[in-house]
Amino acid sequence: MTKIFKRAAAGVMALAMCAGLSGCYSENNTWAVKSGDTTLPIGGYIYYLSSAYSEAAGKVGSDSEVLKSDIEGQNSSDWIKSKATDYLYSYCYVNDKFNELGLTLDEDDLDSVDYVTSNMWGYYKEPFEDMGIAESSFEEAYSVYNSKLTKLLHTMYGKGGELELSEDELHDHYTDGYVYYQYLYADLTITGDDGESAEMDEDEKSEVKEYLEDQAKLISDGRIDLDTASANYANFKGTQPTLGEPIAYAKDSLNDLFAEALEPLKDGEAAFVETATRYYIVQKLDIEEDFKALLEDESRLGSLLSDMRGKDFSQYTIDQGKSMDVQINQSAINGIKPSKVAEIMGKNGTSSGESSESESSSAE
Repeated sequence: MTKIFKRAAAGVMALAMCAGLSGCYSENNTWAVKSGDTTLPIGGYIYYLSSAYSEAAGKVGSDSEVLKSDIEGQNSSDWIKSKATDYLYSYCYVNDKFNELGLTLDEDDLDSVDYVTSNMWGYYKEPFEDMGIAESSFEEAYSVYNSKLTKLLHTMYGKGGELELSEDELHDHYTDGYVYYQYLYADLTITGDDGESAEMDEDEKSEVKEYLEDQAKLISDGRIDLDTASANYANFKGTQPTLGEPIAYAKDSLNDLFAEALEPLKDGEAAFVETATRYYIVQKLDIEEDFKALLEDESRLGSLLSDMRGKDFSQYTIDQGKSMDVQINQSAINGIKPSKVAEIMGKNGTSSGESSESESSSAE
């Protein structure tokens, strides 16, 4: 945690920037919420307000002015302020529970925090600073918070956690919702004697298509595997196709062409897939075997837990935060108006100042 404390100390000098949306500088206006030893600078709240504004913009659509709309039966300005306050409750709970469970951000986590902050700040620096968000406040409210939220989710829903998901629950979600497959593809181009690439003519495409369809059938019949098909194509055309690694993918996020090709296949069977620029062979693999491997892979298991409970956990942290002894600096928050955010982010929420929607409260 040393890196975080150093960055927080360095950010003290930047607190005066928060006057951008909160009026004249006052020491009482430099913080947004306190809980135990945790204090979030007011810039963190401004970031949450901008995030809520972006989320509101997504709900009302680009043809409507955000602050002249209603959201879920509520005035949009009130909805935005309520959402931003929810993020404060979540922030407090996540930090409190993280410390209660004795969790820490290791060196890899801190490196990730630095990387995320650097990339996001490089893109949003100008609008964020115009709103009064210091880089240190953004890092605390977004990068550090999300890193802790993710680790906390994995701990609480993982083995031995107070919200532990059973292996049967994990299995059913994974095997029902994911498909495990591998593919190879050949680009529909040839390289001439001059080294220049050109599109295959129709006869060449037809020849390649027929060949790969035959290879897919041989795989389905169990006579060759995908590695052999790749080598066969290299001998056939003198060009090595691209052979992908086995991959598990959520069915509802899968490319439509792949989804349609894989859906009727049994484990081990393959199909030919055609696009405008490439021809593919996709082979369906055994999801049960991959699930066993997933259980032994901490990173992949964590991703599955996030997929299963990310949205639920975000709301859970808000609800738990509301039951805590949280001190919200209402006088400072009241001085920060959604209309000021709208001036910088655009009335429709479409300017470069648009933040990452609801990512500030997402464990996914």
